[in-house]
Amino acid sequence: MSPLMIDSADFSQKLGLISRNIEHTDAFLTRGTVDFHLPGFLLPVGYRLLKSRYSDEYRLVTTDGGKPYTAYAVKLKFHNEITFPRGAATQVMVWRTPRAVHQRVISGLPQLFFQWVLSEYDIVVSDSEQTGDGQRFWLRMIDWAFSMNYKISVADGTVGEEWHLTPVNSYDELEARWIAFAWGNDREVHSHRRLVISKT
Repeated sequence: MSPLMIDSADFSQKLGLISRNIEHTDAFLTRGTVDFHLPGFLLPVGYRLLKSRYSDEYRLVTTDGGKPYTAYAVKLKFHNEITFPRGAATQVMVWRTPRAVHQRVISGLPQLFFQWVLSEYDIVVSDSEQTGDGQRFWLRMIDWAFSMNYKISVADGTVGEEWHLTPVNSYDELEARWIAFAWGNDREVHSHRRLVISKT
């Protein structure tokens, strides 16, 4: 299940309109949350970083006209079929507001959160579907991972029952051989290929 390239995701359309964002943020808060501390992120006045009590969903919440508004949202899914027997985390929902007033606050937040996920869970696997923004984010994080001497692999689940992981040794190799292999528009193929970043 590799990065199949898709248009804007459903959750992006829900959070993108202010009225729907307020409605979904209110529902998120009503279900129950706890404050979350992200190392390296200085929480500005007027914002709260929250985790759902009942799922691995995190949101940066503020107010818009006195009503709750999500400026950034991410949800995690955990699995081990791709990196068996090791477990891995996947960000299955990542959204950031396009509104200019919040850009200073959320600038750098997706990278910081990704780095925290990797530090907590050791292995992060790309989602089975990505937008163009998602692909660019992953390429940026792979470049960063190479600078940290982490391990990058391409996981292929198109052959047989098991996933096959192939190490990628440099960003040049990624560009020359693996980007076109891993990302594309063929649902039968590209939803069964992933990128993997591992600390070990």
